[in-house]
Amino acid sequence: MKASQLEACISYAVKHKLPVLVKGAPGTGKSDIIAQACTAAGAELIISHPVVSDPTDYKGLPFPVKGKEEASFLPFGDLLRLIKADKPTVFFLDDLGQAPASVQASCMQLILARRINGHRVSEQVVFLAATNRRQDRAGVTGILEPVKSRFAAIVELEVDLDDWVEWA
Repeated sequence: MKASQLEACISYAVKHKLPVLVKGAPGTGKSDIIAQACTAAGAELIISHPVVSDPTDYKGLPFPVKGKEEASFLPFGDLLRLIKADKPTVFFLDDLGQAPASVQASCMQLILARRINGHRVSEQVVFLAATNRRQDRAGVTGILEPVKSRFAAIVELEVDLDDWVEWA
């Protein structure tokens, strides 16, 4: 898919709340195209970088339950924004393929179940992700099959100089 086609695809996915994974070579504009499509769709963009995250970052902060001998995970920061979103919002997992398997697995609950440790993600939120490919030698070890299955589509950004120049 060329850059111009990808922007239309992402705009459609945002409008219809379809989770999409974009793969392609480094430096070809995946993240910028996603950002532009979100702007065009009037959606707020929250960018997460799983490669520098810990698996527990996608669960919330453990906090003791008052009067009980137990704890609950409280969402904070971007996670709280996903729960309270009251307008179209995109949660973009950038460079997902570089993240350790344990972090990728922690994202599955978000993408498919639309839950953060029991807290429901707003219906206003759509999940998008981008990754380089293994052959790009960009530190991608692959994406877990169950994580890939959480996306409605996996599309590849193809480099076409004329189309890219027109897009850029």
